[in-house]
Amino acid sequence: MSERHMVVGPDLMPGWLEKRRKIIGELEKQLILGLKEPGKGLTLDQMQMVVEHHNPFDAPNVPFAEKLVLQTAKLLSKKFGREIKVDPLPPEFTEENLARLAMFNLKPVFLPDEEIGEDSELKDWTKPEKWFYDQIRNGKIADVSAKLFRGWYLADFTPGADYTDGTQVFPNDPLSPIIARLREQGKIGKYDNTPAGSRFAITNEEWRNVVCPAIAEDLGFKPEQVRLERASEFNAIGNIYDPNRGKFNMWEWFSDIFEDSYRLCGGDRGYGGLSGVSHVSSVGRDVSIAGRPLVSFVS
Repeated sequence: MSERHMVVGPDLMPGWLEKRRKIIGELEKQLILGLKEPGKGLTLDQMQMVVEHHNPFDAPNVPFAEKLVLQTAKLLSKKFGREIKVDPLPPEFTEENLARLAMFNLKPVFLPDEEIGEDSELKDWTKPEKWFYDQIRNGKIADVSAKLFRGWYLADFTPGADYTDGTQVFPNDPLSPIIARLREQGKIGKYDNTPAGSRFAITNEEWRNVVCPAIAEDLGFKPEQVRLERASEFNAIGNIYDPNRGKFNMWEWFSDIFEDSYRLCGGDRGYGGLSGVSHVSSVGRDVSIAGRPLVSFVS
C-alpha cells in the first residue's frame, strides 16, 4: 500500500492556528461580556462578519457617521437607478442619540431632492395612484406635493394594525404613554371603546396641534421639527426603507392640505396600500385612521 502524505499549506501552519486560537478566545470573551452587560460586547457588524466566516476583529474602523452616510447613499442609488449623494449627518445624529431614539422606533432616513412624478421611471416602486396626480393638476393640493425635500429625517417605523372594531392599537407602541396622557388631560378626544393610548380616533388637527408638539417636548425636539408625513414622504419611506408601510387594513393621516378644510390620508391595504390616497376632514375623528410623526432636520 502506498503511503499518503498530508499536504500542509501556509494557512495551516502553527502561526495560523495560534491566530485562530486567539480569535476564538476573544470571540468567546466578547459574547460573555454582551450577555453580562447588554450594549457591550460584539457589535451587529461584528456578528455579521462571524456569520460570514470573517474575522470580526479585522473590520475596518469606519466612523459611525461616515458608515451611515455611505450605506444610505448605496441604498438610494440602487432605488433611483443612478448615483444619489447624501448629506452629512446632522450633529444630533450621534450614535448614542440614535440608540435612544430607536427605543421610540424613530430611525434615520435621508430623502433626496427628487420628485415622485406620475411618469417617473422608478424600478420596483409603488407610486401614488392617478387620483393623487389629478388633484395636483386640478389645484386641489399643492403643486409640490409629489416632490421630496432633501435632507435627513427621523421616521417612525412602528408597525401599524389591522382595523377591527375601533379597539385596535399599534403593537408595543412606544408613543402610547404620551397619547394616553394627552387623553387623560382632555387635550385629545376618543370614542368609548378607544383604548387610551391608541393612535386611532385622533383628528388630523389634534395630531398637528397637540400630539406632535407633545412628542417634540418629550423627546427633546423643537415643536416645528415634528409633524405628520406628507403623502410623498410616506410613499418614499415605504418604498425605500420601511416594508411595513401600506400592509395593514388602516389609513394614515398626512399633513397635505386638500382644498381648505381637508387633509390627505392613505396607505390602507384594501385601497392600494402604498399607492392609496384619499382625503378626510381635518377635524374628522375616524376609528380607522392613525398617524405617525416625522422629525425633520431640513433647514
